[in-house]
Amino acid sequence: MPGKSKSEDTLSLGYEIFIAIVSVLSVVNMAIVYFPGMDPDAVNVIYIINLALTLIFLGDFGLRFYIAESRSYYFFRDWGWADLLACSTLLRFLRLLRVFKAYRLVNKIGLDNIIRYLSKERAQTALYILIFAVIFILETGGVLVLQAERSNPAANIQTANDAIWWAYVTITTVGYGDRYPVSVAGRIVGIIVMTTGVGVFATFAGFLSNKLLTPAEPEKKEPSEFETSMTTGFEELRQYMRERETKENEIGARLEQLERHLASGTADTAKR
Repeated sequence: MPGKSKSEDTLSLGYEIFIAIVSVLSVVNMAIVYFPGMDPDAVNVIYIINLALTLIFLGDFGLRFYIAESRSYYFFRDWGWADLLACSTLLRFLRLLRVFKAYRLVNKIGLDNIIRYLSKERAQTALYILIFAVIFILETGGVLVLQAERSNPAANIQTANDAIWWAYVTITTVGYGDRYPVSVAGRIVGIIVMTTGVGVFATFAGFLSNKLLTPAEPEKKEPSEFETSMTTGFEELRQYMRERETKENEIGARLEQLERHLASGTADTAKR
């Protein structure tokens, strides 16, 4: 359809699902910061993660604007202006429109088809799953460990920077040991972060091995004008031969019927 943005048709379903889930996380974060009893440093973890999400949204807007068949259509009629303004700190409530887009995507494609796609195209979606999983674990682990450690005077994870640094070196299995939980609740959070981190980077290793070991598909060459004309000519010749064979069969069948009719007539005359 002329004048319509084609970004939804051009971008892969895995990417669309990733942006949809990130949008939902961003909206949930808007509500979490107002929960009563939240540690101020835990709130700062969410603000830092929201900054990373904002960079993702900016990149998504730039990508959609770049590949849109009609940039004016995308910006004014396909809510591109809302995607851009939602990156602003003061207008983050516009990210609710992204959640609406996520709902529209699920409603359009169907949840069963999305699950089937994720199951079939695991290698293609592994990178998006990895990025989201890292963001989610960093945020969840950072917030929970600060909540668990804040009442312990011996805690050495005291700021948002400490919490995110600890969560990242833990999920990568590096474990420098400069930051670590000392309370029972904090160590339980550490167990969860370590366990999920191993799974995330095992997925990443599988993604890399699939990309490195899978042979590249041969490049498809467009047929030349001569090859196209020859193919068309051969196809027309085959069609002509098939039609001729059909007509010959019909003529042969009619001749056989005529011979049988003549033979029957001759036999009747001889009897008389």
